[in-house]
Amino acid sequence: MSLREDAKLIYNRSISKINPSEVVYKHLEENQSIFSNTTNLYLVAFGKASVAMMSGCLDYIHNKNLASSIYKRPIVVTSIPNSKTSYSVDMHLSSHPTPTELSISAGTKIMDYLKSSTKDDTVIFLVSGGGSSLLAMPPEEIPLHDKIHLTNLMLKSGLSINEINTIRKHMSLLKGGRLANIAMPSICHSLIISDVIDDNLSTIASGPTVPDYSSFQDAYEILGSYNLIGSTPSSILDYINRGIKGLIDESPDKIENCTNTIICSNKLFRKEISLSAEHLGYSSLILDEDLIGFAREEGQNLITHINKVAKKSSHKLAIISGGETVVNLKGLGKGGRNQELAASFLANSDMLRYDGNWVFLSVGTDGIDGPTDAAGGIIDSHSQFMLAKNNININDFLDNNDSYNLLNNIDSLFITGESGTNVADIQITLMED
Repeated sequence: MSLREDAKLIYNRSISKINPSEVVYKHLEENQSIFSNTTNLYLVAFGKASVAMMSGCLDYIHNKNLASSIYKRPIVVTSIPNSKTSYSVDMHLSSHPTPTELSISAGTKIMDYLKSSTKDDTVIFLVSGGGSSLLAMPPEEIPLHDKIHLTNLMLKSGLSINEINTIRKHMSLLKGGRLANIAMPSICHSLIISDVIDDNLSTIASGPTVPDYSSFQDAYEILGSYNLIGSTPSSILDYINRGIKGLIDESPDKIENCTNTIICSNKLFRKEISLSAEHLGYSSLILDEDLIGFAREEGQNLITHINKVAKKSSHKLAIISGGETVVNLKGLGKGGRNQELAASFLANSDMLRYDGNWVFLSVGTDGIDGPTDAAGGIIDSHSQFMLAKNNININDFLDNNDSYNLLNNIDSLFITGESGTNVADIQITLMED
């Protein structure tokens, strides 16, 4: 097989091993005490992996004859149309990456579901990336269209996911630990698939069941550091300023009724990829440094890292990295952060100090990279050949943030369809003498 085929095979084999259903089932099998001494089980799943996570949870519950404890129909909030499970659940289609009325409807549905829980009940939250948008409940002082406007503004302005979620938590009645408060006095367990690189529990889905140590002041300062104060709707600024003055309660910095456990993450996935690469005869190396800067800059930075660790040898080498870059959106083109990262890598590929064959794959593990049908980009010597053959100025495409059309023109898009999970982004570089 070619290196390109190897990269695809390694990725596809690895993603199948972190199936959310199986990950949840395994965790429950290893933590059966979750189900001890409970009258009713309240089950709630939200995020890009919600359907599969709920299926794994219900598989376990039915296999252990615990189904009679389930309170009403479990709630599943997803962004994937036509989602199906073999169990009877209350399926709610919501919106991503920006909230809509569907997001508020989902938030209301979950709040109403939890209201009847008591100290004798157990709530299991199944949380995955995308939950910040899928589950929304702004305070009545903030109109939804203002929240949507600011969300779109932040996505275009290069804020990190941590910064975006700090602001989200301070214009929400659910995020930043508030959902766990709503579930009191029941005992809650949040099983979490992490889509953030540092596995910061308070950032994943904006930490709805996790203590929050950020403040309204932090939210204001982030907006100021990106020169967004003047563009932020007045309803949101007024709400944040009231919080700074102590007129609105900060999100809870202590939560005593909920445990939060990461059951899958980007770093765990990197190890799976390493094992899959070794199975195909590659020596593997996992880069410790996360790719979290601007995609265009990180493409060049990654080549610098590769040059430091890649040495000519008699065996094949797989270099694995991960992260979640951001796009400095200045142009009017089409693309996503993984496509722009791949395009940047290609633009700087003459810097590679390596004489053998190579391939580079950058992919969003949810199968969605920006507002496109691609999951990312895959480039190699064929990409370089097509670039020269078509006399393409790659920098023109990068300047216009048009990585999708660039990669499409050189047969280098990587399309997988939605995966049903999300553990941020992965890069695989294969090298062969």
